[in-house]
Amino acid sequence: MPWNFNSSVWLEPSIRIVRRSCAVACVLGIALAVSGAQDQRPALATSQQTGGGQSSAAAALGNIGGLTDEPIGPGQTVHVSVFNAPDFSVTTRVSESGDIAYPYVGVVHVDGLTSTQAADVITEKLKATNLMLDPHVLVTVDTFTTGITILGEVRSPGVYPPPGKGMLSDLIATAGGVTANTGRVIEISNLRKPDQKEEVPWDPTMHNTTSYDRPVRAGDRVLVRSCGIAYMGGHVSKPGAYSLCGSQQMTLSELVALSGGVTPLTSEKHVYLVRVQADGSRAAQEVNLAKVLRAKAGDPPIHEDDIVFVTPSTVKDVANRAANFVMGLTSSLLYTYH
Repeated sequence: MPWNFNSSVWLEPSIRIVRRSCAVACVLGIALAVSGAQDQRPALATSQQTGGGQSSAAAALGNIGGLTDEPIGPGQTVHVSVFNAPDFSVTTRVSESGDIAYPYVGVVHVDGLTSTQAADVITEKLKATNLMLDPHVLVTVDTFTTGITILGEVRSPGVYPPPGKGMLSDLIATAGGVTANTGRVIEISNLRKPDQKEEVPWDPTMHNTTSYDRPVRAGDRVLVRSCGIAYMGGHVSKPGAYSLCGSQQMTLSELVALSGGVTPLTSEKHVYLVRVQADGSRAAQEVNLAKVLRAKAGDPPIHEDDIVFVTPSTVKDVANRAANFVMGLTSSLLYTYH
């Protein structure tokens, strides 16, 4: 029996196979085209949450950092989170010029801005580039990336993160407290303005604590100066250099007492106080120590690097030599008489 070739029977399966192949190819082509377009330019996004879940930006960054009302400065790490837009959420470090590099926008100057102000600036830039319709930006700062350096008269100098409530007393406590040689001035400078130094009064006797609550910030450099020294010379029992930390305001009478007092052949009316002037020169002031010790004259305060010189008494020295001569002569006469 001859073969009966029915074209419809043979061609229909082939047509179906071709149609399915074209459909698959078209779907793949569209997918590749969409993928290529997304790689070239980010899709126009909004910050509206679509699935009721948590923000992908917050999940990606892990909520690192914190809001700050203090000015952002160089060296700090800034976290920029854009709600439901992880491609626009970055973590970067502020440059020495106070700038950060932000994707699709460029350089953003954040030095001196708070967290809220920096977020407002980035929001406006995203709107201006038409990359996002309604961006919700959150800027946080990781203050622990830039510590506070404390040096000088503390038990454990080093670099510490901002401690406690961020006060000077908290920082000193973190560094182990001050030493016995702590002076009356603490110098504070900052990386943003290294040439501008603030001198904070400090009372090592702990009687006056009004300056303890001065705030310190990340990037500060704290130098606890050593105690000042005054020099005692001349006719005193123990001449030498003496620390000025033992009193709230060291005076001449206190310094004389520290040096063991004056010797018997001293001219108490002619004591000289030598002090360095602002121009570097030295000026000498004559003080009547006898009146000072008897509360008949003011007790002059002693400053750092002062020199006190107690002069000998010529009259007392002559009288003492005469008395010694007489005593020696009397002893010889008594020996000759016997």
